[in-house]
Amino acid sequence: MGVRKKENGSWREFGYYLKTVRLPWLWIAVAFICSMLYNEVMLHLPSTTAGLLSGSLDNQVLMDAICFYVFFTIVLCADTALRCPAQHLGVRNARKALWKRMLHIRMDYYDSHDPSELMSTITNDASESMKDLVRYIVAFIPDVYYTVRALQMISSYNIWLMVSIFMLLPLKFVYMVYLGRRKFRTQAGVYREIGGLTAYLAERVRGLSLIKTYTNEAQELKNGEEAAKKLFDANMRVKKLECLDTAVSTMIGLAQNMIVMVFGVVLLQRGAITMQQWVSFFMFSATLSNTFTALIGYWTGMKTVQGSLSRAAHMLMAPKEEEGETGTEKPEHKGITFEEVSFSYGDKPALREASFTIPDGKATAIVGLCGSGKTTSLNLIERFYEAGGGRVILGGADVRKLSLKELRERFGYVQQGAEIFSGTLREALTYGIRRSVSDEEILAAASESGFLEVMKRWERGLDTMVSAGGVSMSGGQRQRLVLTREFLRNAEVLLLDEPTSALDAVAAKEVQDAVFGLFPGKTKVIVTHDPELMKRADQVVLLSGGAVLGCGTYEELKAGCEHFQELLSACEGEVDVQ
Repeated sequence: MGVRKKENGSWREFGYYLKTVRLPWLWIAVAFICSMLYNEVMLHLPSTTAGLLSGSLDNQVLMDAICFYVFFTIVLCADTALRCPAQHLGVRNARKALWKRMLHIRMDYYDSHDPSELMSTITNDASESMKDLVRYIVAFIPDVYYTVRALQMISSYNIWLMVSIFMLLPLKFVYMVYLGRRKFRTQAGVYREIGGLTAYLAERVRGLSLIKTYTNEAQELKNGEEAAKKLFDANMRVKKLECLDTAVSTMIGLAQNMIVMVFGVVLLQRGAITMQQWVSFFMFSATLSNTFTALIGYWTGMKTVQGSLSRAAHMLMAPKEEEGETGTEKPEHKGITFEEVSFSYGDKPALREASFTIPDGKATAIVGLCGSGKTTSLNLIERFYEAGGGRVILGGADVRKLSLKELRERFGYVQQGAEIFSGTLREALTYGIRRSVSDEEILAAASESGFLEVMKRWERGLDTMVSAGGVSMSGGQRQRLVLTREFLRNAEVLLLDEPTSALDAVAAKEVQDAVFGLFPGKTKVIVTHDPELMKRADQVVLLSGGAVLGCGTYEELKAGCEHFQELLSACEGEVDVQ
């Protein structure tokens, strides 16, 4: 059953998608009314044309025909024009809903889903598919209305004329159901390969220096061609199916026309219908055949749309972060306690019943070899992940009982790579700060952190453009920028993840001085391999394999903990190599 659901699509996911994206129903209603009016006008087109073709030169007939065609043109243009805003608003709302969900999905979802690939669900999946979806919603009921009314008019000519139109309907229905399933699979495959190619290119563009360093351009060109070929093959499968659809639909249409012509000619020869009724019926039959194809084709179209939006629908159902309850508990202080905390990434344990306390107003260094659970500890404090067992307590309050907004506003976070978004320097320095910050306050903070000396080298000052990731700055400059931002933010607790790992000795010393000089008396949690940072911390927590092996001052652990001594030897060896 699981395979069948994957091949044919999940209507539950698709229904949730429609509920979440908030379609522009007002514009859809306007377009729907216009479509109904268009179909009403279309009902009179065969009889009006038949009256002209019957040979009548009556002035009233000519005037009525002219007025009709003018009105028909106006309605046709309005129908086309009013669908466009509804379709594009649908695309906009879908992209907004998808981006909103991406911002609130649990972090563990991204462990198994490449964010670069997911971004293509916003840029690609929600484009033409949403336009088609709105078009189907607008047109379905008007087409049903047109079909019923047209059949009533044809049956008033002769009941056998209506029978002739229905003869191939079962064949069309069976074919469209089969085609719909095929289209879901092929369309889903196209968007899956678009995501794969987007993810590949995004990763390689970020790592161009690595490619050039290893002169691996030829291999990466080959890899890119293979990714592009997969997308090409997926698109060709869609085109082959479209060719099959065109061929089969054309044959069914020709057969339908032959049946209609035979019935019409026989009835005309027997005098059962008039020439004007025959002309009118023949025009109706062509339009009805297309309408029947469209009505049955809505199934095919919806399966195509469902396939196009399958990744987006799946992402909208991805697990969201638990918000917690606002105001249920208030931290009494800024100390942090881990009570027998356990956590695993899938089947890989990261923390094993870890217990330690981070004192309020003190600097605590969390140390250990790679994979010991240091960064995981920071992630659990901010609830980027939820502890699998035990509790993380902030000032006496379980972090799971605090709302995410209340919790995360208490923290400043200096990440290992000193992440910076593109924009002006002013925007980079005030990112995430929701109060008004004057230029004078920014410059004063930069003076405190030592970043002002860096800024003076740039002619445009705070209006200097910062490249994505801050790649135009050195690692030390980026860290000083981020520390300046955290000084302006003035959070209660400062979390630092390897703040000096990628810096030379001079830059590392400057960042250390900035950390302890800018934030005296604040609770600081520092993940580090740097022995100098360990010495300046009030407390050191030693982790290994997710377990706590020691907790105390630097001197206490150095004197009495063999594991800490081994760690220092390894860290000092790294420093010597550098």
